[in-house]
Amino acid sequence: MGNSAITCNRCCPTKKGQPSINRKRVKSIHDYPSRTIWDLNLKKGDVLEVMGETEYWLYVKRRTAKEDQSKGFVEEKGYVPKGFVKPLDSVEAELWYFENVKMRIEARRCLLRPQNYEGAFLIWKCHENNQYYLSEQLNNIFYKTVMISFKVRNGPHARHYRIKQRETDKQFFLVHHTTFQTLRELIQFYSENEGGLCAKLYEPCVKLDQPTPLTLSFDTKWEVERSSLTKLKKLGSGEFAEVWQGRWNHTTDVAIKEFKVVNYPYIKTEIDIMKELHHERLLRLYAVCTTSEPVCLVTELMKNGSLKTFLISHKEKQDIEFSLMMDFAVQITEGMIYIENKIVHRDLRAENILLTDMQNCKIADFGLAQVNLPGNRISSDARVPVKWMAPEIFDNQEYTSKSDVWSFGILLTEIVTYGDDPYPGQNKMTCVRAIQRGERMQRPPGCPEALYDIMLLCWRSNPKERPTFTELQEKLMALIHEPVTELE
Repeated sequence: MGNSAITCNRCCPTKKGQPSINRKRVKSIHDYPSRTIWDLNLKKGDVLEVMGETEYWLYVKRRTAKEDQSKGFVEEKGYVPKGFVKPLDSVEAELWYFENVKMRIEARRCLLRPQNYEGAFLIWKCHENNQYYLSEQLNNIFYKTVMISFKVRNGPHARHYRIKQRETDKQFFLVHHTTFQTLRELIQFYSENEGGLCAKLYEPCVKLDQPTPLTLSFDTKWEVERSSLTKLKKLGSGEFAEVWQGRWNHTTDVAIKEFKVVNYPYIKTEIDIMKELHHERLLRLYAVCTTSEPVCLVTELMKNGSLKTFLISHKEKQDIEFSLMMDFAVQITEGMIYIENKIVHRDLRAENILLTDMQNCKIADFGLAQVNLPGNRISSDARVPVKWMAPEIFDNQEYTSKSDVWSFGILLTEIVTYGDDPYPGQNKMTCVRAIQRGERMQRPPGCPEALYDIMLLCWRSNPKERPTFTELQEKLMALIHEPVTELE
């Protein structure tokens, strides 16, 4: 759905205060079905010319040859989300480059998707230290290792190889006697020659997840017309709200959270908080309907459901590797690091962690969240998840991000037990009294001592003695061992 003859003032905007990027050429790295008459329908690999931009969207032109070559070209113009395109001929525009992968365990998770075959591969840039470092001296030539790596699927395993770059001429290599001007040349060579790898490179790793546009369309406001929303299938129901799979503008899959009970202070707080949160590990709020009842929130749709549901579905076979369990935990810490100085979530549990097609985690349900200010307390009418609550909450003390750390420790028990509820066999009041006496949950069956030690750190009685989410991430990463294979 492109529009080749747009003549209104919506055309070719350029964000005020930023340099124009007119005539820049970009390449689509995902399909993008158009959402409005002003959008351009994209196919992966389309080459586009940028005509203008807004904060989150590009206004682009595409030229395609007519079926009858003698009749020239067709020009189409329209809007596309910025995250769906990359500069033409850049590394980021390559199908095998995964810009959002930052750690070896993430690359491994991507490669071991069942849609991949032997020899699937990806390239990613390591963000563990984001620095060059001297690796070794060979033939009196100094080499610096660029923190860019790729992984290759090898049966049920993934192997990681470090790509190095010569300091003298910036050429890339896996073994020093075979060098390449570009990463593209390196990939081409190892697609044709095994050259010491576990297998020839076959096809790029699948990319099942698409970027999440930050808004529904280039000019959508927060408040949308109720008539633009269609409810299709109920996904869940709680005491205060129902969640539906739906569509916006008959084009775009969304989730619709529809409130049964109107408690405007709580709803307004949830909306205000979600509007300000922008992170890949947090559920995206697109729009709201608040001018009439029922009040509803419109968010991105997560078709794979919750982490708890995923864990329970694997409980019988017990076939989730420990490293993948810890990968889930690390992803959650990424989101919590982003929010811990902004808000307190107050409902951090596996039921409120949603999964993408590539098993990326997104923290959801901010119904109990509050801005992180001194004096935060749970109100008497709030329905709280008691078994995830820190002991200070029961004593009506201040609720801080360290209270979320306690809840994260409980969430770790859910992960390692394939979705079991905490404190098995105990009712809520028994749990509260035991926690106030200083008792802690026993080590779950099959839980390594090192992970249980991390849980106990989260459950320290004094909130100030609990680790931060940054410290927790470091400790969890230390439990995951992903070896690097060096070719000589």
